[in-house]
Amino acid sequence: MSNLNPHSPFWELLPLKGLGPIRFLTNKSTMQAYHGELGSITAERNENLEQQQQELYDTFNQFSEFFSQDDLNNVLEAMQVVGDSRDDISTVFMDSGISLEYKADQLVEVFADDRAKQLHFQGMPIFSTDPKQLVMYISKQLNETPFIKSEEIAFPVHNLFLFSFLSEQAGGAYHDGEKKSRTVSWWNTARPYGEDLSAYRPLELI
Repeated sequence: MSNLNPHSPFWELLPLKGLGPIRFLTNKSTMQAYHGELGSITAERNENLEQQQQELYDTFNQFSEFFSQDDLNNVLEAMQVVGDSRDDISTVFMDSGISLEYKADQLVEVFADDRAKQLHFQGMPIFSTDPKQLVMYISKQLNETPFIKSEEIAFPVHNLFLFSFLSEQAGGAYHDGEKKSRTVSWWNTARPYGEDLSAYRPLELI
């Protein structure tokens, strides 16, 4: 990968916008130009509602003695609800620790794990900064109160989610999360799946 500057403009996390020069809703076909920075593709996953339903029918037919028609109908109904938001989704995984998710070939999510050492938010490294300092800095710059549940921190107005940076403890205390499990994801719109944010509570670090 080309640029090792930890404050490289290419590696700037831009909530609601994208990653550096890569903007949300960019077409998948144009991403080849960024592989020098993002690294090699290690895997690609495609999600298609029709295909998933066919696989379910095949499984039901193979093990029909264990499942009733009502069981099948319930799963199909749940699949339809989720599938509306997950249909025509493809995810491309890079060896840099970045994953890019597309809907109808348009970029809708950027996901990063701790291999993305160069990723930063306005000059502050994401994966090497003290977690509390990082969250406080992001909160100040975005002018948004973060919310937490268990190990996930959410900035819902900016569709930004951090996992395993802090871990919620009994009595309102917080510990650093498992460093090697840390991830960050950000979306162009509200996250189409995941837990109801009403179950989260404001994160108070001061």
